[in-house]
Amino acid sequence: MKIRVNIGFVILALLVSMAPAQTAAPSGKQSTRKFPANSKSSSPAAGKLVALKVTGSQRYTEKEILPASGLQLGQSVGEGDFKEAARRLGDTGLFSDVVYSYSYSGSETKLELQLTDVEKSKLVPADFENFVWFTDAELLNELQTRVPLFKGFVPVAGVLPDRISDALQAILGERQLPGHVDYLRESKQEGGDLTGIAYRVTDVEIQIRGFEFPGASPEQAGLLTTAARKLIGAEYARSSLAVVAPIDLLLVYLQRGYLKASFSPSSARVVKEPSSGEQGPTEVQVDAILPVTPGKVYATSDVVWKGNSAVKIEELRGLIHMPAGQPANAVRLMSDLESVRRLYRGRGYMAAQVTPAAAIDDEKSTVHYDLNISEGDQYKMGELEIVGLDTQAKAHLENTWTLHEGEPYNADYAKKFVAETDQLLPGGVAWEVSIHEAVNAKDKTVDVTIRFQAK
Repeated sequence: MKIRVNIGFVILALLVSMAPAQTAAPSGKQSTRKFPANSKSSSPAAGKLVALKVTGSQRYTEKEILPASGLQLGQSVGEGDFKEAARRLGDTGLFSDVVYSYSYSGSETKLELQLTDVEKSKLVPADFENFVWFTDAELLNELQTRVPLFKGFVPVAGVLPDRISDALQAILGERQLPGHVDYLRESKQEGGDLTGIAYRVTDVEIQIRGFEFPGASPEQAGLLTTAARKLIGAEYARSSLAVVAPIDLLLVYLQRGYLKASFSPSSARVVKEPSSGEQGPTEVQVDAILPVTPGKVYATSDVVWKGNSAVKIEELRGLIHMPAGQPANAVRLMSDLESVRRLYRGRGYMAAQVTPAAAIDDEKSTVHYDLNISEGDQYKMGELEIVGLDTQAKAHLENTWTLHEGEPYNADYAKKFVAETDQLLPGGVAWEVSIHEAVNAKDKTVDVTIRFQAK
C-alpha cells in the first residue's frame, strides 16, 4: 500500500513561521511539497478542521470517508492527525493509493484526500451465515453505521474484515444475543482465489424447526415441505441450504416441467429463544425461509439422438420417457439417460457418454432435446480372478462363467453371475461378495476380480 503525503508551499510556510511576531501572516496558506508518510517535517500549529474534500474515489462519498478516517469536523487537527487518517484508510484495503493535502487560514484547516479505489477484482462478497435475528437490510444498516465504508463487499487484504467482525460482535452484545462471531475466508478449492468471506455466530445451536417457501403455490409448498422433512432439526446455515435446495428441493419443480425454477438465498425467523437459566448449549429454533421463483411449465417438443451407431435409434427411443406435448420431466430424463449408459456398458462400451442439450423456446413454452452420444471403443473381456474360496468351489464358479476372454464385455454380467451361482458356494457360511472391474484403456479390456469373504 502506497501512502503519500502532500505538504506543499512548505517554503512559504517556513518563511511565515520565521517572520517577526509583529508581522501579519498572509491568509490562505497551502501545502505543495510531497514527502513519504514516515518523514519528519515542520507543520503549522493545530487548527480547527472546517472542511473535507474527497477526490478520486468512485465508490465512496465525503460523508462516508469522514467517519472512516477517524476525523470530525470542528476538531482541532494537526499533521499527525492527517497521517493517522491516511493510515487508517489505507489499512482498510479498500484503497490502492491515499494522498492528502491541506490548507489553513488562521485557526481553520481544510483537508483534501485523494483516493484511488482498489480494483473490483480484489473485493469479495461478505456472507452472513446465521444471523437469524436480523434481516439482511437490518444487518447491513447496522454495519454501515459502525463501519461506514462497508457496502456488502470486503477487500481480500486489509483490516476491514476484522472491523466487520468486531462490529457484529458489538451488535450481538448490545442486543444481549448469544454466541461469538467468527469468519472464514472461502475459496472454491484449497489454495485458490478467495470467493467470499463468511461470517457466522458460533457457540450457539441454531436448529431448523420448519420451512416456508414464499412464491410457491399451496400444492408446491406441500411437496417442498415433504422434500425438506429430513432437514428438520438440522443446523441452520445459509450456505448449507444453498447447496441442498438445488439438489433436493429443486427436483420438485424439474419433475413437473418447471425447467427455470430457482431458489433465492434463505433467511430465517426465530421461533424459540433459550429460556433464562437454561443449562447446556444455547439453543435457538428458527423457521427457514426459502423464496422460490417457479417460472413457467415447459412441454417437450421432441427428442433427437445424435452420434449413435452401435445401438439403433428404435432401441434408444424405448429408454426415454419424454412424450411430446407433456411437461418435460428433467429428473426422469436423467434417470433414462443412465439406462442408456447401462445399455452401452452392457455391450462393452465402457466409456460411452450421453450429453443432453436443451433448447428452450420461451415464447412457445417448449423444450427440444438433442441427446449427443459419444460411444467410444468397445471393450473385451479380459481375465477372471476369483478370490477367497476353496479350490473346488472356485473351479465350479470358473466353469459356470460364460463370458469368455476376448468377447465383448458386459458390465451387467458379473452381478447377475454372483446372484445366480449362490448355490455353488460352500454352505453354512454367510458370504460378503465384492466385484472389481479393472478397465484397461490401452488394450481395451476389462479384468474382473470377484472376492468372497466369510462374514
